[in-house]
Amino acid sequence: MKVALEDIIQSIYLLPQQVLEEVLRHFQHLEYPKNYFLLKPGKPCQHLWFMTKGAVRYFYTNDQGKEMNTWFSLDTQILTDTTSFVQQVPAQESIQLLEDCEMYSIEYGTLQVLLQKHHSFALWYIKLVELHYVSQIEDRVADLQFLDAKQRYQKLLNQYPDITNRVSLGNIASYLNITQETLSRVRAGKL
Repeated sequence: MKVALEDIIQSIYLLPQQVLEEVLRHFQHLEYPKNYFLLKPGKPCQHLWFMTKGAVRYFYTNDQGKEMNTWFSLDTQILTDTTSFVQQVPAQESIQLLEDCEMYSIEYGTLQVLLQKHHSFALWYIKLVELHYVSQIEDRVADLQFLDAKQRYQKLLNQYPDITNRVSLGNIASYLNITQETLSRVRAGKL
């Protein structure tokens, strides 16, 4: 099923048709291959991406050179490094495609102009931040504090039932903040 950009935008907050049409004109359709980096550390994130197909991981590399996965996005999700995008400061993490991906992109400056011009679009943006940043981040922090490895893994499977077919077990273990050996025990029912 092909997901239209209009459907993604309207699912966040309904915009008047005239505003929606203007907003849609400012998005660019993009296709990138597996392993492509949308963002690397050190430069401000200049885009907000609306993925319609694919899988993406967010990660940073610690001082020992180990990659630590912080987030996954699969199929119809919004992508950006929120702190870097909103504050226009250098990104701390990378966003890498785990599959060939299709998406739409809008640039930071263009988004700011639209937010200033249309009150309804500003309300849309507030709802976007509430739904796709604040609630997700608070949920993630609570999971790491209060759920054990088995519960975190089960919650991930509930959110993304086919994730083990699309994301390596090493990346999943890193995201769950456990070793790959612990993940193997969880998957085998030994934990």
